[in-house]
Amino acid sequence: MTFSLVPVVTCWGQGNPFLRPGSKVPVRPVIRQPAPPPPPPIPINPNLEFRGYFKYLGEWHFAVFDKSKNRGEWLKKGEKITDGGEQIENFDVKKEEISLKGGLKLSLIESDKRTLALPGGGVPRQPAKASPGKIPPPRK
Repeated sequence: MTFSLVPVVTCWGQGNPFLRPGSKVPVRPVIRQPAPPPPPPIPINPNLEFRGYFKYLGEWHFAVFDKSKNRGEWLKKGEKITDGGEQIENFDVKKEEISLKGGLKLSLIESDKRTLALPGGGVPRQPAKASPGKIPPPRK
């Protein structure tokens, strides 16, 4: 009776009773390396816009507009935006892009290519000529 139990135990140890003993090669466990930590997020202020630039006496000047404060400033490289703390670090002429401290990059905003209306309508009015029959006579 002990003889009949031994083959059954060896078959259960292999997992498949139809395979020959020793025919299954043991599988090595997969060793997974932990993923590297993600890079820190770049702070983005969607309220800042880069609206223009010019070079004067060999120094670049940049127009930065803050939509949340409805205020724009002309800044030079190395200057900080008032109340914002953002500092201009670099300017790429080919891409028309400024780099701010902390990794934030602002591209030049394309203009709407339209003329704004003037408060007076924009077209000078000609004074109307009075017809002689519509002017009342002077009072005495």
